[in-house]
Amino acid sequence: MLPNSAIGPNLAIAIDIGGAGNNALDDLYVPSNFNSDPGFRVTLYRNSGKAFTQISNTPATADSARGNRVSLKRGGKEYATFVIPGEKADSLLIGTLDSGKLENILTVPNVPKGSDYIPGYFRGEAVREFVFYTSGEPTITVCPISEAGGKFTAGAMKTFTLPKPITQLVSVEGEKKSRMVGVFEETESAQLMDFDGANAPVVVQPLAGYTNRFLHAALTLSDTIILFSCQLASTNIPTPKTAIYQAYQLKNGNYVLSTKGNLPLLDDRDDSTVPLIHKRIVASLTEKSESDMKVYTNTIPGTGLDYVMTPIPGGEFAMGSPDKEKDRQAGEGPQHRVKISPFWMAKYEVTWQQFLVFVYKDTTEMTLRESNPTPDEINQISDVVTRPSKPYGDMSFGLGQSRGLPAIAMTQHAANKFCHWLSAKTGHFYRLPTEAEWEYACRAGTSTAYFFGDNAADLEKYAWYFDNSDSKYQKIGKKLPNPWGLHDMLGNVAEWVLDQYDESYYQACAKESVSVDPWNKATKPYPHAIRGGAYDDDPGLVRCSSRFKSGPEWKMTYPNLPKTVWWLSDCTKVGFRIVRPLKVPSPEEMAKYWISGVEKD
Repeated sequence: MLPNSAIGPNLAIAIDIGGAGNNALDDLYVPSNFNSDPGFRVTLYRNSGKAFTQISNTPATADSARGNRVSLKRGGKEYATFVIPGEKADSLLIGTLDSGKLENILTVPNVPKGSDYIPGYFRGEAVREFVFYTSGEPTITVCPISEAGGKFTAGAMKTFTLPKPITQLVSVEGEKKSRMVGVFEETESAQLMDFDGANAPVVVQPLAGYTNRFLHAALTLSDTIILFSCQLASTNIPTPKTAIYQAYQLKNGNYVLSTKGNLPLLDDRDDSTVPLIHKRIVASLTEKSESDMKVYTNTIPGTGLDYVMTPIPGGEFAMGSPDKEKDRQAGEGPQHRVKISPFWMAKYEVTWQQFLVFVYKDTTEMTLRESNPTPDEINQISDVVTRPSKPYGDMSFGLGQSRGLPAIAMTQHAANKFCHWLSAKTGHFYRLPTEAEWEYACRAGTSTAYFFGDNAADLEKYAWYFDNSDSKYQKIGKKLPNPWGLHDMLGNVAEWVLDQYDESYYQACAKESVSVDPWNKATKPYPHAIRGGAYDDDPGLVRCSSRFKSGPEWKMTYPNLPKTVWWLSDCTKVGFRIVRPLKVPSPEEMAKYWISGVEKD
């Protein structure tokens, strides 16, 4: 974090700043715009390799915008470049900080007002040209730079009109000359263009890839062009939150689509979808009371994948374990009375087939959509729900992802977002169960250590655990269900619930005669509660009241790039199952279930 006390920093250029204490690292040039005198200031920061310290903070004569670090000739020194806004036209200032302060070496006047710029070697010569453009306008203006005796001079500008307005231009560096990629209007493909600085750009290849919707940016890396889109196909969703990248690699003279996927965003709060999802859920609701609740099988639209929901009647139970229960752990008591409202719970844990459709939108889901057509309005909302970027490795860590195996290695946040996505897909409100709901459903009206009694010798018939699992999870539904028809509530994979894990939480609940639908909402990233025990646990940990907690160590070998560590984990024994409450919550309450606010650590 910069030790910046200035108000209104509007730019940062990473560039070596000379002078006392220089160590050839990328220092920072940071101009700021103030509402008080002096109106503009420039702060210089020295980079020690461990921290930034302020070198100076001085008044400036003008504002600075759209900065960059650019060499004016091949293999030459890099300079700071930025636009100085003017009343009728802007100017491009190019300067050096070798002396420890900015010294101007070249000013390009009469730059079209409000324009951005790209540098390139479009003529194939050793010295740069600057191309200026304004987003939303169809014109570009080129200014060649020449060098004589070590001094740079700006040449005469020339303006060209393109067939369509530009969203963005980027320069594609070649061995001898540069090309341009133009990102045009929302529904157009990006285009690779030749440009010689003397004639209008010529399209040499449209970059028609996975999606051309809402293209808004591009960058180039060596022999690769990367395009970015904000995936939003419904104008009544005000703030798009899902970014898509598609990369094109140079092969035999042409750029070929090589990979694509979702980009995790720093702002992962896709609240904007919630009111639309809520409206659809309320409009399609048919069950008004507990008597309307029946077992149902539903298909995830656009996938052909089914899941089964089992009704759980409302009622009261004693939550936790009695003091003398064998293998009782700290945090399982005191026992206390809890009242639970009716809900449906998934008959089985979420499987890999179901979860990977959510993770791999750009491949798995899009392929399934081709054979399972879905109304556009469903895809338009569900596509905006934020998802992880494409994993680069096997999320099962070698345990397998074949049909019927439960999904693992997701964070609680990822499980929450699956519920968000599934709700958008189906028009039913789904979420994770609370700890209380989970234990109530697991016990299924019983009060013993296991829902089948107290004898651990009978566990073999109902659960996969250490003694019978061969140290790996098994396909769902192969063991006997509990009295309410739920399979694998004990063992196989442990299951995420909504609550923050707190060893003393039951003590607070016990102070009430009856605790109604308790939920210990998380206020910090760790620990979250997990229930049910897993395939590698002993019988004493696979009881109805057994509680577990998550920890940051589960992300030590995070299986993804870039490392957005709030999505996946390397814990191979935790999955989840979904619930659907009979009572539909308000949009504000829905958002709290799906977006915890503490998913990032």
